[in-house]
Amino acid sequence: MNGPAAAARTEPSVACERLFQLALPAEPRPFRAVWMQPVPDGKDWACEYVIEWPHRPWRPRRIKGVDSAQALLLAMKMVASELYGADPQVFWFEPDDTLGLPLVPEDADEEAARTKGRI
Repeated sequence: MNGPAAAARTEPSVACERLFQLALPAEPRPFRAVWMQPVPDGKDWACEYVIEWPHRPWRPRRIKGVDSAQALLLAMKMVASELYGADPQVFWFEPDDTLGLPLVPEDADEEAARTKGRI
């Protein structure tokens, strides 16, 4: 496809990323989560994200919000939810610390239990 329509269909660029650690018996393995810049999608906004797991296939995903801020916030919450449910455990700097991401209410109890109330 050439012309203005092709120029309008550009790939979103990376908005932010974070390096996490997968707690493996021998030693932790680093991997990252990547959030793309939200883009207009009809009257909503969409944010793509991917967790680049070191031990399973990557599955890029997409979530919508009413504006770009909500789309990015929801994408961060989705990543946090998946990471808190991961086995083996995922951590940011040290085992049992927080992931430093916004949470959906269902994950707040798990984070509190894992960090023993430390934030």
